[in-house]
Amino acid sequence: MAAVELRAVTKSYDGRNTVIHGIDLDIRHGEFVVFVGPSGCGKSTLLRMVAGLEPISGGEVRIGGEVVNDKPPRARDIAMVFQDYALYPHKSLFENMAFGLRLRKTPEAEIQKRVGEAAALLKIEHMLQRKPRELSGGQRQRVAIGRAIVRQPQVFLFDEPLSNLDAQLRNEMRSEIKRLHQRLGATIIYVTHDQTEAMTLADRICVLQGGHKMQYDTPEAVYNRPAALFVAGFTGAPAMNLAPCRVHEGYAALGNLRLALPFRLSSFQGDHTLGLRPENLTLARQSDLDLELPATLSLLEPLGAETLITVRLGDAEMIARVSASFHAPPGAPLTMHVNPNHLHLFDRKSGQALGH
Repeated sequence: MAAVELRAVTKSYDGRNTVIHGIDLDIRHGEFVVFVGPSGCGKSTLLRMVAGLEPISGGEVRIGGEVVNDKPPRARDIAMVFQDYALYPHKSLFENMAFGLRLRKTPEAEIQKRVGEAAALLKIEHMLQRKPRELSGGQRQRVAIGRAIVRQPQVFLFDEPLSNLDAQLRNEMRSEIKRLHQRLGATIIYVTHDQTEAMTLADRICVLQGGHKMQYDTPEAVYNRPAALFVAGFTGAPAMNLAPCRVHEGYAALGNLRLALPFRLSSFQGDHTLGLRPENLTLARQSDLDLELPATLSLLEPLGAETLITVRLGDAEMIARVSASFHAPPGAPLTMHVNPNHLHLFDRKSGQALGH
């Protein structure tokens, strides 16, 4: 296990097309960090640069305090798990897991010990003589993870390992990876476009957009204190409600509806974007601080355990989470409640959060 440091890391092609823009990150020993963002944001490229599979155009990558920019992957003491498993179809599961150890001329007794321990940890010890074609997608991914474990690397790198699995299996494997990290205490860098994976697995999340680091913080901070408009709109299902507003004298105007802002936001005059999580827009009063907002029901979406409703507030439409038992016809007048402390403001031009 080791810490990983990125210092002003950049990646460009032909010296012009820059895809990674000066990324700085500190990943602590034993930490689980997730790179998350939409397709094309640079997360896999950044991971491959840590692995040594992609050359670095500028900056430094350090593993265990050592600069590894010019070291090949085999000399970085890392193990990588790919989304397509990368198993040898003609080899047994045992031989797939043992392959890297044999290349390093590890003694046979040690190979047997490491493969046996990893297989037991992943609950595949009864399958070791099978071939990959005999396995389900989840079982193949366990073998790929086992092959990484037996290496006993300083750092594990996961590149969208669950993207080829169906939803149920993805949920099961996500829990397996979480438990694996708890048992191994390993340093893990994990790439995904799935925010649920990021939120449930990570100690800290690095949100990327267009090769830029938008926020690097705990899941709780990324969700509740997004540093930028992009982060607010990318996280959450449904995502944060975002609406253009005009701030004047401590109030945010959504057309003819005015919302009193908390003190930390009241001084930012002008045109901005107002943000509010769906769970913080409620039908019932939650505190003495709550604002009462007249609204009109536009849409109901029953989801079983809860219902999503879309309401019109002034000239904005927002989504709220309500009880599954709620029923009302579209067009019905409602009174919604919001605690001003749950409101967010983002600069209209830069997209940066205000009042943080």
